Order: sequence, then structure tokens, then C-alpha cells
Amino acid sequence: MKIKMPACAVSVMTLILLSCSNPPLRAQSALEQLIPLSLGAQLAVPLPSAAMAAAGLPEEEARKKLPLFDYLKTDVLSIKTTTLAVHKEYTIETIELLINDPLRQLGEFRQKYLFYRAKRSGPRPTVLVFPPFSGTTFIDDWGSAHFIKKGYNTVVIVPSESVTDETRPLEKGDDLFIRNIIAGRMCIDLLETFPEVDKEKVFAYDISMGGISATLAFGVEPRIKKAAEIVGGGDIPGIMADTDYYKLKNVRDARMKIEGIANLSDFRARLKEIAAVDPLDFGSLRNPEDIIMVMGHGDTFVPDIYQKKLYDAFSRPLEGRFPALIRSNFGHVITTLEFKQHIDRFAEFFAL
Repeated sequence: MKIKMPACAVSVMTLILLSCSNPPLRAQSALEQLIPLSLGAQLAVPLPSAAMAAAGLPEEEARKKLPLFDYLKTDVLSIKTTTLAVHKEYTIETIELLINDPLRQLGEFRQKYLFYRAKRSGPRPTVLVFPPFSGTTFIDDWGSAHFIKKGYNTVVIVPSESVTDETRPLEKGDDLFIRNIIAGRMCIDLLETFPEVDKEKVFAYDISMGGISATLAFGVEPRIKKAAEIVGGGDIPGIMADTDYYKLKNVRDARMKIEGIANLSDFRARLKEIAAVDPLDFGSLRNPEDIIMVMGHGDTFVPDIYQKKLYDAFSRPLEGRFPALIRSNFGHVITTLEFKQHIDRFAEFFAL
């Protein structure tokens, strides 16, 4: 199956979007992103390979980690909803929860969601969107609106913390991901009370670091029926050590200096030593057929090897069962900016 792309790899609009998203050219230039093996992206169905090594944990070991994501329903102290915008096909509402920190570290804090509610009769399938860093971006908004056109509600899980916070000790990195996944689980609790939401059709999606969160949530939460991610990956210590994305490099460099870590090898080893959770851990708990991945080519933000590790963690090579896979011939930025055509495929995949 071929997904057509423009004959001209970079249109004027793409250049504008690249400018808006502010990709650091010193880390990964637009030129690096535009060296395809051939134009286009294809849906790939890999052949079974008994030699493929399992990348994740056995099911029994994975289940032992699930209690890390436990929370109490009483941790939600209050709920406030505000309408932000009204469009022809949907409304955008802010839902704000006052939460007692499930990890019992931060006390009370506020967790925000942006609910894109489709103006259609009857319960609708709903997609949880996990932004990659702090706040939200135009891609989260445009992606949500595009899902609306396909008949879905969407909810953006606005991060309460930022991956790019240079003041966070390395040992607290897992807490950020755990809180984010718990926020997604609390969101599903809320959605189950909405008549506009079909609680049997809740899905997860996002891009890059958001794709990492989406696949982690999918692995942990069985109420998420299917997941889709674009240029995400697994093995967070490896990604943090090898990424060329300047915001993550700044975090890495700052923490290495503060925590007295001499080199990248020691940094990687330190993260592996303290890491409690990773999306690779939970692949064995889900059916490979229920996740679809878009893998870039020559990616220097989430290097290809880590995208492949995530794919392998959800694969069952001895059974000949694999996730659906779309291979892009571009790197991180261009593959990301083609998100609308990927969402078209994701909507079809979720509906199967």
C-alpha cells in the first residue's frame, strides 16, 4: 500500500511549519531529513523471523510492574470544565482535575485535558493524545481536529511536567512518565461517564516523545483498545544518551554536569540502573495486531535503532505476529509533518 507524497519534498507550507516548530538545524537539519531512498512511505508487513530477539519483558515480569501505575479514585479531588471554542464540527473544552499526587510526593496539583467533542449524535470512538513535552502544540490541535473529521472525539493529555526540565534529578525521570500514564487512566475514568464517548473504543496516539507515552499507556492500560505512534521508540536511557534533539541534549548535559557523570557511556549506564519503566517493558501484555507504528529513516532525534526496539517489543516473531508498520523514507521532522496522512491510516486501523 503506497501513501502518496508531494513530488516536491519540501513545499512552502512545509518550510513555514518547520519554522514554526523551530527544529534545531545544528542538531538535525532539514537537508538531513530530505535524503530519501525513494519518495513516499509504504505500509510494510515484515516476514516472521525466529532469529528476532525479544526486546521487552516476559508477561509475568511485565505484570509485576503494573502496580507502579496504581492510583485511588479518591485522588481526584475536584473537576472543572470550561468551553474554550465552538467550531462547526466540534467544541474544545478544558477539563481541569485537582489531583492528590498518586505517588505521594507533590501534594495536590492540577491536571488539564483538552476535550475535542465531536458534534455528532451517539457515542463516538475517542483518541487520547499524548503531547511530547510541556503544554500543547499546533500539531496536537491540528491532529485532534483531523481525527474529528474522521468521526472521533479526542482528548489531549496536557503534561503536568516537562521532559525538558533541567532541574529534575535523573532518578525522578520515571515519575514524570508514571504520572502522565496515570493522568491518561484518570481521563478514561472520566470519559466513561460521558454519553458522547464509546467506552469500548478508546485509543492512544502521538508523535516522538508523545508516541513513547502513548505506547507506554497502551501497554499498561487495557481499556485503550489500540494505539498508534509516529517516530516514537523504546529504551529511554538509550534515546536520551544518543538523541541529537537540542532540548533533550540540554537536559542530558545539565544533569551530567550537576550529577558528576563524566561521559555518555556512564550517563546511559546510570539511567539504565535507575529506570523503573519503559514502553519496551509492556509489549508482551498486548496483541501486536492492536498497534500501528510509523518508523522514520535516518532519524537522529529518536534514532532508528530505538524505533526498531519498540517494534520488536510488541512483536511475536515465533508466531508470525507483528504490529502494523508504515515505513517513512524521511527523518524525524518530515515524518512528523506528514502526520495528517498517517492519521488517515490510523483512523482506518482503529475502525477495524
